Amino acid sequence: MKKLLNYIPVLGVALAFTACESDLDGATYNAETAQAAVLSDLTTTNYVLESRNSENVAFTLEWTKPDLGYPAIVTTTIDLDLAGKDFSHARSLASVTTATSQEVTVGSLNSAIINLLHDYGIEEDFSARNFEIRLASSISQAKEPLYSNVLTLNITPYSMDIQYPEIYIIGDYNGWAQDESQQSLFSFSEDGVNFEGIIDFNEKAASGFKLKGAIDNWDNGNWGTDGNAAAPDEEAASITLINDGGSGNISCYSHRFYHFSFNNSTLVLTMNRSFDALYLVGSAEGLTWDTSAAENQMNFDPETQRFYIDFTFSSDSPADGSGGIKFLTDTNTWLGLPGDAEEGTLGDGNNIQFKAGSYRIYVNMNNSKAMTYELNAEDFGAE
Repeated sequence: MKKLLNYIPVLGVALAFTACESDLDGATYNAETAQAAVLSDLTTTNYVLESRNSENVAFTLEWTKPDLGYPAIVTTTIDLDLAGKDFSHARSLASVTTATSQEVTVGSLNSAIINLLHDYGIEEDFSARNFEIRLASSISQAKEPLYSNVLTLNITPYSMDIQYPEIYIIGDYNGWAQDESQQSLFSFSEDGVNFEGIIDFNEKAASGFKLKGAIDNWDNGNWGTDGNAAAPDEEAASITLINDGGSGNISCYSHRFYHFSFNNSTLVLTMNRSFDALYLVGSAEGLTWDTSAAENQMNFDPETQRFYIDFTFSSDSPADGSGGIKFLTDTNTWLGLPGDAEEGTLGDGNNIQFKAGSYRIYVNMNNSKAMTYELNAEDFGAE
């Protein structure tokens, strides 16, 4: 009798477990019966984005919740891709759990589009294109997301800088402040290993600087000189750094502007270019072909890390191409339009032609493989 009584609790546990398992089976995700979210149509399908409206809402997406047959925590991602690409390079506009609507701002939409176009190898082309939007709803039990219906929108983006991975330059030039005053080297290849960019040390490079991996702390990289190695030569072509809290300040450079590249795998910092001033030069009235006119020295914006100057051309450049403009450093390096390059590309080459008018002229030397210039009439005289 005692032996039989011992079996009763065991049987009870087994029955309870079976019941619980049965309940769980009833709540298991079934891909055949699950229903995807349904996106509502928008009132308009054509959008022209403008930078001045970047904080405004471009549109609000609304949808019905996906029906999985039982309560579950669902993560819904809003995918964006070029039309006809089967979402092969989809960019996420947002990710939500309980919401059934999402506002999409002009700025965030434009940023996603510019990055998406970059993924397809499309650069500096801001023409209208058809894009597709869908919802991808996921739960932990499902191997594949549930995809909603697709909306097709015609969107015209505007130019903006892509947000590349970056490392930060901190030093006496910015008061050693761990904030937005630090300038950056960028990984234009997006491999997170190779970085480059142009830095304005404001004549304080020799006072010392270091490289770091995070904007507000030293946790992700503290690159400086190796105190156990020989001191770097003045204006060294390259330096092998160390990543250590005890690394020393880099103080072997003394010019104002430097173009550096850095490999955070080999820890080699390479100095590619140095100078103290950049000038707008050319045949236009008010310009010279040398650096003698101080008023034609270009300014540098440390936030965007590019040069700029406001200038008014009283007439078009000569039709025969005999005149034009170029950019010239105080070290006698010339920058113009490469032979067969598209307008806006900068390198060794020909004079840049212009039309009469007032422009803010930009020069971006950060990406050594894609230096650019721009004559922007809209920005002329801007603060």
